[in-house]
Amino acid sequence: MKKTTVLLLIAAPIVFSACKKSNDSDPESNPSIYELPYDKEGVTANKAFMETEGRDFVKKIDDLSSNTAIEALKNFNRLEAPEIDITVSAFRKITARSQEIEALNNVLSTLTTERKSYILSKAFGIYKYNLSTKKWDRTAANDKIEFHFPATENGNTNNTVLTITYKNSGKSYVETSTSYDYVYNSQTGNYDVVEINTEETYELPSELMARMTINSSEVMNLSSNYSYHEDKLPQLINVNLSLGSYTAKLETKNDNKLASFKFSFGKGAETLMTFETNSNFSSLSYDNLVNSKDDETLDLFVSANTTFTVGNVTLGGQLDYKTMHNELKTVRDKEPASPDWETYFGGIEYPNYNDYSSYEEYQKAVNEYNAKREAAYNLYDAAYQKYEKDREVYDKEYYTLLANLLNKHGAAVVVNTKTKKKIAAVTFQLKDDVHQYGNTTVHYYSVEPLLVFGDESKISFEVFGETGFDNLIDDVEALLEKF
Repeated sequence: MKKTTVLLLIAAPIVFSACKKSNDSDPESNPSIYELPYDKEGVTANKAFMETEGRDFVKKIDDLSSNTAIEALKNFNRLEAPEIDITVSAFRKITARSQEIEALNNVLSTLTTERKSYILSKAFGIYKYNLSTKKWDRTAANDKIEFHFPATENGNTNNTVLTITYKNSGKSYVETSTSYDYVYNSQTGNYDVVEINTEETYELPSELMARMTINSSEVMNLSSNYSYHEDKLPQLINVNLSLGSYTAKLETKNDNKLASFKFSFGKGAETLMTFETNSNFSSLSYDNLVNSKDDETLDLFVSANTTFTVGNVTLGGQLDYKTMHNELKTVRDKEPASPDWETYFGGIEYPNYNDYSSYEEYQKAVNEYNAKREAAYNLYDAAYQKYEKDREVYDKEYYTLLANLLNKHGAAVVVNTKTKKKIAAVTFQLKDDVHQYGNTTVHYYSVEPLLVFGDESKISFEVFGETGFDNLIDDVEALLEKF
């Protein structure tokens, strides 16, 4: 199980999304990773190569757990950082005399509206850990949040300073939600249903900075910048983090047609990991994302591509989603509907004894009720059995087509960037899980990805991960135990 989990973590970045061909003027000398020749060394040799690359990566970041900034942040967490309230709340209550709402088979006696605003500047202040009281002392500040605390668990001086500064973009994001609660009514002695409408407003930053020093020497620096479209969707996000010798960079761009994401992680002058994805949309907006229904949301997505690199191993994925989605629609329209329980049992109610003048009449009504229930159940069961048969036929057709379309309009590969050869590609096939329930055989269909190697062997991800990665798993577990 552990091996399968690690393998899935390695393979997870393969997002099957659509990719543009290389713009290189000489594609023969620098072909797309999907067009590279296969490595012919065999499954065992390629497993060993992937494990070696993984172990090399773990070895290079082995000292991350002892990084002075991380040690300080771990101690900051041990000291139970002060609770910082950044909310501004407004609470309004309207009695039922002015408005009544039908819900949960009751008339709501009250309608409650709660408004919350999240404003980081409310938390501005200097927080110093008091070694005597084991609490945080706060003094006012106009432009920052600053924490003073010991760098280590047994430290006896506040030699660490973590400073956070923030600039407001002047824009905010509003999220609304509705929930229900019960409130005791002392006049009636009943619990009345209350609808609670919550409106939460989040202040959007244009800049967020964080800097940590220990004994006046900088050990961490984070800088980030943000810009937004008029509908508050992010337009550009840039984040840069330095943690001693380690660096991380993140960039997100969105022009309402193309959304891109880039991430890199390095140590010193060496880049240890990169992740990049590009997604194409017909028209990306907040309104389209939130208010579109079912296929309308899926229709926004056109294509995407992604690559993930660690050491000399690159995983890439591409898919022409729009074409595949349109072809799948013809089958999805055939999906059978499960029989509705209410259609068969909705009008059948158990008799109330108080409605009958004698026990005999009541018992007669009970017998009639039982007869109706049995007849309804027989009809429902027959409808459900038909539905199950129809579902199996539909699922087999749907997932067969889905596997074919993934193979036709998508691609995913694992590449050895040192030799510029494919370790494996991914293909999809129909998977049939057969379950026996008494005398009934039920088929549950799905799509199964398989790794295809240079010798044309096909292996499931689970089987591939069962052997050959023991040392990598041990290294990862040993590293995690240090944190």
